[in-house]
Amino acid sequence: MVLGVLFAFDIVDIYSFSFVAPTIAQEWGLSLHSIGIATSSTFLGMFFGAVTGGRISDKIGRRRTIVGGVLLFSTASLLTTFANSVGYLIAARFINGFGIQATTGVLIVYAAEMFPRASRGRSVSLMLAIGLLGAPVAAAFARVVIPLGEDTWRWVFVLGAAGVIPGLLALRILPESVRWECAQGRIEQATATVERLEAEAERQYGTLPEPVEEPPVLPVSPRELVRGANIRNLLVGVTCLVLTSFAFYGFNAYVPTLLVEHGYSHTAALTLTLVFAFAAVPGALLAWPLVDRLERKWAIFALAVVIAALLLGFGNTGNATVVTTCGLLLSMLLQTLTAFLYAYLPELFPTPLRGLGQGVSNGLGRLAVFSGGFLFAPMLGGLGFSGFFAVMAGVLVLGGGTVGVFGIRTAGRALRENTAQPAGASTHHAVPSLKESL
Repeated sequence: MVLGVLFAFDIVDIYSFSFVAPTIAQEWGLSLHSIGIATSSTFLGMFFGAVTGGRISDKIGRRRTIVGGVLLFSTASLLTTFANSVGYLIAARFINGFGIQATTGVLIVYAAEMFPRASRGRSVSLMLAIGLLGAPVAAAFARVVIPLGEDTWRWVFVLGAAGVIPGLLALRILPESVRWECAQGRIEQATATVERLEAEAERQYGTLPEPVEEPPVLPVSPRELVRGANIRNLLVGVTCLVLTSFAFYGFNAYVPTLLVEHGYSHTAALTLTLVFAFAAVPGALLAWPLVDRLERKWAIFALAVVIAALLLGFGNTGNATVVTTCGLLLSMLLQTLTAFLYAYLPELFPTPLRGLGQGVSNGLGRLAVFSGGFLFAPMLGGLGFSGFFAVMAGVLVLGGGTVGVFGIRTAGRALRENTAQPAGASTHHAVPSLKESL
């Protein structure tokens, strides 16, 4: 629940600017170009936040990085309420994006490391579903406060700044990742956490099953990320995140425009867009019964193919009902795919490199979205809706196919703990459970 609420405030801050941008443009007399730069600065900040936050989490810990990222984006959101120029706004949005992605990336790493292998996918699915509630919450809040008068849009960013509350709660409630502590040689702290969790579980469930032996967590240099099996997995993660993120935001960027093109009024188009936002929550939950049962690499590929077919239907039909149905299913299944990706990505890397590996993959994915801000409009002008969504469908299939063909199997298997070990593989150097070895 705590991870989900933290993720929800990430989403609130991501969407808040899009809800207030038209009002700011009107009150300040800004051009769409200026608004576009401010929007792009958020995604540029996300790139740097993903890479930096991932590396910091490998150095100082998952919990500290999560809390630090929350405090950073909450502070940036609060500072945005005092914005009085475009330059100030761009700087604040950059810092905001930095903190958001530093938090989001490490949240999925923390979930991978602190939930059992048999249920870590479901944990990510639930965390994502809770987090996605942030979008309609931010939309509803903006709808209430913005019409109240001039400058009332600033209160939307006050809502984003409230993320500091669950951030401080996380500092008190969340233990540090046991795997990270083992990698740092902090055996006593890790033992205390394991014993406390085991005691809680024994009170609730009775006798626990015998611990399953896993490889030791070995410290490695960051240079190992570009060697051996790690470079292969990094290329898989980067390629998949770049292509799927590009297609994901290519769809989201033009949903209202395409609905208007098919005869919906602007009000009806925005209403449907809000309905699509709500559909994202059950979409994430749709992964719940599947993500720990199916091999994730094949599920990601299959979902990419299905979503690509819906993108073709969305962009190539003149029937408003078909467009609406495809849009609703796309909004759901894109989040189902996201749940699988968020569960899969941290599993590609060993513990000492997990933060950096997912950070580079996620960061370059955000950089693809940043570039899309400059490419989407020319592509749409040159290709039309049909051609544009055909390209997005092809890009998505390539992203999913990369995982299907070159990705490793991870579902239900132990996390990788050294650079030579494929996910789930056994090793002659496996050590007993932490509790037994001490």
